[in-house]
Amino acid sequence: MENLEKINPNEFGLQESDAELIESAFMPKIVERDAIKPIYEQLLTKEITTDTCSEAKSLRLKLVKVRTGIAEIHKTQKAFFLAAGRFVDAWKNKETRPVEQMEENLLLIEEHFLRLEKKRIAELQAERELNLLKYEAEVLPGNLGELTEQVWENYLLGVKTAYESKKAAEKAAKEAEIARIEAEREAQEKIRLENEQLKKEREELAVKAEAERKEREEAERVQREAHEAELRKERDERERVQKELAAKAEAERKEREEQEAKIQFELSKGDAAKVEDLIKDLDLLKTKYSFKSAKNKKMYTDVSILLDKIINHIKK
Repeated sequence: MENLEKINPNEFGLQESDAELIESAFMPKIVERDAIKPIYEQLLTKEITTDTCSEAKSLRLKLVKVRTGIAEIHKTQKAFFLAAGRFVDAWKNKETRPVEQMEENLLLIEEHFLRLEKKRIAELQAERELNLLKYEAEVLPGNLGELTEQVWENYLLGVKTAYESKKAAEKAAKEAEIARIEAEREAQEKIRLENEQLKKEREELAVKAEAERKEREEAERVQREAHEAELRKERDERERVQKELAAKAEAERKEREEQEAKIQFELSKGDAAKVEDLIKDLDLLKTKYSFKSAKNKKMYTDVSILLDKIINHIKK
């Protein structure tokens, strides 16, 4: 890891004294970084063990603080020295690049065994998937590489046992199907012979049954005709009674209507004076109010027309 060439303040329009002032603000973090550098370089030469992984993480976290400290100083310096902003940016980049390089290298050391473990798990996953495919496994779990050897062996044994059981069941089913087909053929032959015998017996019975059927149909016809005659008689009687009841109900309805009309006529005799008062009140409404606007005048005219229609309806 090498530092870049010194940044020339003249390129940014600054005096040497201005540059030194800015650099002095960063100096505490640079001193801190340079103190870590020998430890970092020594760590790069060590054999990678769990201890060196832990040391790398600890050292990297210290460098993170250095880098973030430089960034914070950069932010403050840039706020106070707007004219030197571009110089501060360049200086910050120059001084943090070595830190970032050390962080990256330390992170590689820190995660060395983690990467090895991920690679081992991926390779074991692929190997175990191939083993499962030998037994026509339909499901390939995504965590096969993470299973312990004992758990994996038990899982593989289960898949293998299920596969062998399936194959044995398929073989037994095939043999059973062959036996079924043969038994079915023998049964069909037996049925054929029995059917021939039954056919002969049915033909003999058919002749006898036909004669019995004709005799039975004749008896049923005579019985049916007698029953239909009885039903017609009952239906005619019901229709006669229904007509008499309907005529009676109609006469009673007309009588009730006539009685109701008489009652209403008698009741209306006392309402004549009230009806006349109602007509007068409605007629007065046509001249009771006076409006100024054309809209309301038209509305009142329409109301008067409606009142005339109501009065004429009452007079009817």
